[in-house]
Amino acid sequence: MILLLRFLKLLAVAGLFTGSVGAVVATDLRERRRFAYAVAGPSFGATWACGFGLVAQEDVALLQPWILGGIALSLFSLQAVLFAVGKDGRRGPGTAIAVLAPLVATVALMVWRP
Repeated sequence: MILLLRFLKLLAVAGLFTGSVGAVVATDLRERRRFAYAVAGPSFGATWACGFGLVAQEDVALLQPWILGGIALSLFSLQAVLFAVGKDGRRGPGTAIAVLAPLVATVALMVWRP
């Protein structure tokens, strides 16, 4: 079961990255919203569901710093995605950094578990 959850979480993280990048890179606001709402949002939920499933299966304490850091960073990234697609004209390098840097840091925390 753990291997299945890890695989599903990997797919969900890939979808979250795809939706987040699409929400920043696409030029048309409708396309950016589609990436955010149809790809990034559900992938975010799937990532969290698989993560909580892994915590339960592996009997890991939920209050470990790397888990709390990943939760906070992924929430910040999702909020940046929603900010980027909330209104036209919010697409730029600062927004892209606000979206992608926390996601990369979250994946780093999940992989290396400091």
